[in-house]
Amino acid sequence: AVSTGGSMTAAQPQRSITAYLLAVATALMVALAAGAVWCVLQLYARVDLIGLSLLAGLIVAVVVRRQGFAQSGMGVLIAMFSTALACAYASYLLAAAKVASYLGIPMRSVLTSIGPDMAGAVAWADMSLFHIGTLILAIVLSAWLVWRKPAPARKPGAPPQA
Repeated sequence: AVSTGGSMTAAQPQRSITAYLLAVATALMVALAAGAVWCVLQLYARVDLIGLSLLAGLIVAVVVRRQGFAQSGMGVLIAMFSTALACAYASYLLAAAKVASYLGIPMRSVLTSIGPDMAGAVAWADMSLFHIGTLILAIVLSAWLVWRKPAPARKPGAPPQA
């Protein structure tokens, strides 16, 4: 059975390979969706929204924890890979949009014809040290959020603990 959160302990039953695959597939799909939304928002806003990489990392971490991988090495790896995928996918889509706007052709045509080498070169040309640092921070943030212990439960109406 897949738990909905909390830490993995020896007392929990072993998960099936199907549960693992479902958790990985869910994290990857959420990462791709986050990357696509990031791209759309950046294209509409017409400003650099590299900070959305941090939000993508947060969302991926929440999903990984909810899939029962809180405080596990496997969960950290899934979160890191998924967050990196979200960042790479957003960069790929933004590079394709840039090429499409320069050439005056539909983005759909560019997406089917642009190669990873060209997309990577266009995306890399737009990167600054701040961008690279923010992307690394997003990956580290997602790993830390999966690895950290959950906050202690409070009784309703009790003041927060210092």
